[in-house]
Amino acid sequence: MKSRIKYQWVFVVAIFCICAFLATYPAFLNTYFKITMDGQIHFVRFEEIARAFKAHQLPPMVNFMGFGHWGNAFTGMYPWISCLFFIVPQSVFANPIHSIFIGYFFVNLFTLINAYLLTREITHNYYWRFLGTILYEFNTYHLCVLYGRDALGEALAYTFLPLVFLGCIQIWKNKKIGVLSLGIGMGMAVNSHVITMAFTCLIITIIELFRLFKKKLNLKEVLYYIYAAILTSLIACYTWMNMLFLMHNNDLLTPGKGMAPIIPSEMWNSILDNKITDITSQSWNIGIVLFVLLVFLTAQLFTKRKGYWRFWTLGALIIQILTFSWIPYPQAVVKLTAFWGIFNF
Repeated sequence: MKSRIKYQWVFVVAIFCICAFLATYPAFLNTYFKITMDGQIHFVRFEEIARAFKAHQLPPMVNFMGFGHWGNAFTGMYPWISCLFFIVPQSVFANPIHSIFIGYFFVNLFTLINAYLLTREITHNYYWRFLGTILYEFNTYHLCVLYGRDALGEALAYTFLPLVFLGCIQIWKNKKIGVLSLGIGMGMAVNSHVITMAFTCLIITIIELFRLFKKKLNLKEVLYYIYAAILTSLIACYTWMNMLFLMHNNDLLTPGKGMAPIIPSEMWNSILDNKITDITSQSWNIGIVLFVLLVFLTAQLFTKRKGYWRFWTLGALIIQILTFSWIPYPQAVVKLTAFWGIFNF
């Protein structure tokens, strides 16, 4: 039995290696890679961190390489632990294109593996597992984040988010392993993109309040979440310490932050175009395939009266609508998003 499981995992990882290569290679055709403004920020700080490692030192929290050499606290205020996917290859390979390619390959590979771990907890059907994993990896939004924007903080948080919800589901099933899954997932989310972590915490809080209302929340579940929070803090302590140290000892000047609501007409055009481009702040694109799937699941809400999937579909729809410009949010909400912006350069 153990031998069979081992061979199954070898097969799964081999398939995912092929998928990760297919998700990476087209962006590097002819040894060319498009770097956006976000990409310039990330890859310059990766280079400085790599050089610090070569000198057997921890990287300085203030950057003097790039950015006009003014001295910006990108390394201290923007998490970089998960960025070792890119930093380690830059420490090894002389050709920067090769190191970036290897970094993207491993990001895609671990995104596939983590998504598969989540789908494995949801269903025993291999076809549904692989379908969910492939959709999570190859949807247009993910590819836009990776290659249209080079938003590597968000992309890496996206890589570890499946572990967060895997941990939640395992905890709901009274599995102790859920503490480890949730703690690692959330800890690495902190080490990738703090705003993603904040919104993820908000979503989990809402779900747990709903479970409390349905009388499904118990003391053991609360304790598991506390243990997971302790593990998260241990994994993310270096990131938090750097941020708090800089915030306590400096008056930080951050880029302009605010809330830009999604304009549904622009989102619709982006979905129809289905292009992997550097999208505007008032649009996002999940792609035609996922949009059709979302419409299908929405229709199923009116025909199927049972199934836990209904709550996830309804929750996804509510979150999507909350981003629309249809809702006139008060200025206090906009200021709150600007406050969180201090954690995300």
